[in-house]
Amino acid sequence: MSTETIGDLLLRWLSERQGGSVTALREGVRNTARAYGISAAEYSDWDWVRHLSALGFLDADFRTDRWSAAPLVLTRLPFSDGLALITGARSAAVRRTLDSAAADWLELLEIPDETRQGAVPLPATLMVQYDDVARLGELAARIGAAYVPCAALQLGALLPRAQAEAEAAPPGGAGLDTVERYDLTAQRFVPTRSHSEDGLYRWRGADRTLLVRLLRDGRFTRTERETGIYLELARINENAVRWRAETATGRARLGRLFVDRNAPLPPLHARAAVLCTGLPPIRGNKGQTLAYDNVPLVLAEALAASLLQDLQILPPLAATPGRTT
Repeated sequence: MSTETIGDLLLRWLSERQGGSVTALREGVRNTARAYGISAAEYSDWDWVRHLSALGFLDADFRTDRWSAAPLVLTRLPFSDGLALITGARSAAVRRTLDSAAADWLELLEIPDETRQGAVPLPATLMVQYDDVARLGELAARIGAAYVPCAALQLGALLPRAQAEAEAAPPGGAGLDTVERYDLTAQRFVPTRSHSEDGLYRWRGADRTLLVRLLRDGRFTRTERETGIYLELARINENAVRWRAETATGRARLGRLFVDRNAPLPPLHARAAVLCTGLPPIRGNKGQTLAYDNVPLVLAEALAASLLQDLQILPPLAATPGRTT
């Protein structure tokens, strides 16, 4: 029987609710953290929602302010024979089914979230040990989950090429006082009085919604913040994606994927990387990078190409660092 943490409690709540506004979900995360005496950092509620999206627990569309609980899925980790991940909505009924199966026939592993200062705890990661890959479909059916052979690699094959979207109106009215341009040197948005140079911009719309737009040759187009940053990096031929191979025998085609903290992966890309382990990325280099483990080179190449990046291959270390480094 599991011991429920705040992360598990929040996951159960959203699994029962099934969907709603991202704004209300963030407020619920903040209020729950406060009720449990957690001193959460600014924007920790945003981070929590984004982590749950990457972990496959929910699907979020930040531009329409809507989220929905993701279906329960059993999937293999890439090139990790004998270990599969359970992800998706984890309602009270699902949790009872899993606990009952674990007490009877299922080899269930529960990995608690590692404590991170200022962060709202995430749900525990659930994994299944198995002896015969051919039985995974049967195992999934018995716990009421869909079986996906390897979600990480399947997502990698579906990643769209980063590009601007539909044309959009330039800033106007009260929004002119809120215009910011992404500074590639400072790696953040900074206020600007001009919006005539090519770049990534954001401002507040008439309803105070934060709008993110890309400007090319005098034409504004819609984009997501993460995709827009990579389009800007491509414009100046700068890379933010790196990969280092593992050194263990037979693991040379697997490794650790690094991205700059201020160039986070778009949601679909982040999910593909996270589902290689079922764990959130590690912060490294004094918080300046995010690292994803067990990422196959083929997936790292697909992620980089999709984001218009030339994947930088780092020399292997004497030993692959653990998740605590």
